[in-house]
Amino acid sequence: MALVVLAAPSFVSDAMARKPAPVIEASGEPTASAPTAGSLEQRLQRLERLLENQTLIDLMTRIDSLQNEVQQMLGQMEEQTYSMEQLQKRQRDLYLDVDRRLRDLEAARASLSAAPIAPASGVPGGAMSEPTANGATVSHTDVASQEERAAYERAFNLLKEGRYDLAVSAFKTFVQTYPQGPFVDNAQYWLGEANYVQRNFAVALSEFDKVVKNHPNSPKRADALLKMGYTFQELGQNDNARMSLNKVIKNYPNTTAARLAQKRLQDLKQL
Repeated sequence: MALVVLAAPSFVSDAMARKPAPVIEASGEPTASAPTAGSLEQRLQRLERLLENQTLIDLMTRIDSLQNEVQQMLGQMEEQTYSMEQLQKRQRDLYLDVDRRLRDLEAARASLSAAPIAPASGVPGGAMSEPTANGATVSHTDVASQEERAAYERAFNLLKEGRYDLAVSAFKTFVQTYPQGPFVDNAQYWLGEANYVQRNFAVALSEFDKVVKNHPNSPKRADALLKMGYTFQELGQNDNARMSLNKVIKNYPNTTAARLAQKRLQDLKQL
């Protein structure tokens, strides 16, 4: 049987020829729409916010760490300051105690040497005397000595208690009241010390200098020269400090004051 081939109509062929071929990507999937400029900007803004938040967190963490370190350092400084204050207090108390013991020894020695001797006639000699309630007599010089000793003790106790302003006033009054008394050199020295511990260095220097000039035979003269050296250093006058300290070493060798002067000179060499 003969095959009959039917020809496609010409309009079908023309329509197929005009239709564009479908576009297929290499992946075989249809293409997605490209991101818009607005969405990219939003993403960037989110990233920036995340970075800013992280940076802020890191900064706050560092600030907290620094604050903790500062607090620890402040605590250590407070502990060291307290330790230094306690050490200075113990040193001052020890120094005052040594001075008190030396005074007691000097007073006992003076009492023994000043024991009264009755004259052959039996008539009391020396100072005027007055009767007491029990009929005994008390020398006016003895009463004055007791008053002087009591005034010195009051001033000295104020210094030991750390009441420096009152101690300064008490020692000033004592020096003015008993300028020729046996305790005036000690009082003059402690007047300098009371000003020194309050950092009134110019005044302290003047008071120590009075001990050196007005009481050349005083046992406090070596200490006064030593503290003049310390005071000159506090005032920034290192050359004068060296001169004063060398005087201690030269004039009072083999003493505690000389050893302290030598140590302070070694410290001054490093400046």
